[in-house]
Amino acid sequence: MRFTVKHEAGIAGTILLATIVLAIAVPDAPSQAVSSNSAFIAVIALLIIFFGAVLYLHPKKAQSTADVFLIIATFVLLWEVLLGKLALLDPFTFPGPAKVFRVFEIDWQQMLAGVFSSLELLSIGYAIALVTAIPIGLYIGWRKRLFGAAYPIAKAVSPIPPTVYLPYAIVLLPTFAASSIFLIFIGAFWPILVGSVYGVFSIDPRLINSARTLDLPESRMIRRILLPAAMPTIFSGAMIALIMSFITLTVAEMIAATSGLGWYVQYHHQFANYDRVIAGMILITVVVVTVMYLFDRIQAYSLRWQNTP
Repeated sequence: MRFTVKHEAGIAGTILLATIVLAIAVPDAPSQAVSSNSAFIAVIALLIIFFGAVLYLHPKKAQSTADVFLIIATFVLLWEVLLGKLALLDPFTFPGPAKVFRVFEIDWQQMLAGVFSSLELLSIGYAIALVTAIPIGLYIGWRKRLFGAAYPIAKAVSPIPPTVYLPYAIVLLPTFAASSIFLIFIGAFWPILVGSVYGVFSIDPRLINSARTLDLPESRMIRRILLPAAMPTIFSGAMIALIMSFITLTVAEMIAATSGLGWYVQYHHQFANYDRVIAGMILITVVVVTVMYLFDRIQAYSLRWQNTP
């Protein structure tokens, strides 16, 4: 039997409503019990409202939204039943959802400060990579001789993980924030550079030849012709760079930070507070998904000319 979008969304909504009823009516296992499960119930209610709003506001994406909604709803229900109610796994290592979401109610100020701290480092490092890698990549792609000299160096250096530079970054740079920004910059620089170079290579030669007939200055040629035409490939590299930036940021914070999302997870892992560890992982996931969504919206707006008939 093939389910329609309405059926899938209805099943998902029913599952989440059943989860709320289960959380209220059936007590958790003694080892998973908390003083209040109101935070967990509030999260489920927000999920219902959020996905309902997405289905209403974006009808063209109803099928994929309903599928995601159904997967999340099923996962939450299984988590609540198997761990929260039945405690089938070690409750110390595998806390139930009521325990985990209770953490957000208790540590929300620390978590919020960690989000702002991490996003500040990420934004600065990523922005520096954008403003340096894009013009350098466009110029390297434009100048074939320069490409022949720079490409072997980039090919040798770019696969090196940014965290390799962490010991020297901590020693040479004055603060941990500066060290993290440098590592994020290194991790994001190479994918953006490669995307910019190959963006130039992907331009239709006829477009470049037509532009040359106008006898444009080189700086204007790069800014007005190469940059817009290479933008789709640049965005592809920028997305990879953003993912690398998140990975680098989290690892750097786990090693030497005193704040941030990665630090929060690592700190509570040291004290075996696994409810806080899982809460931190959920928060990181939410932040990453939100940032990637904003990136997709910026990309769609910047490349809106591609969909113009």
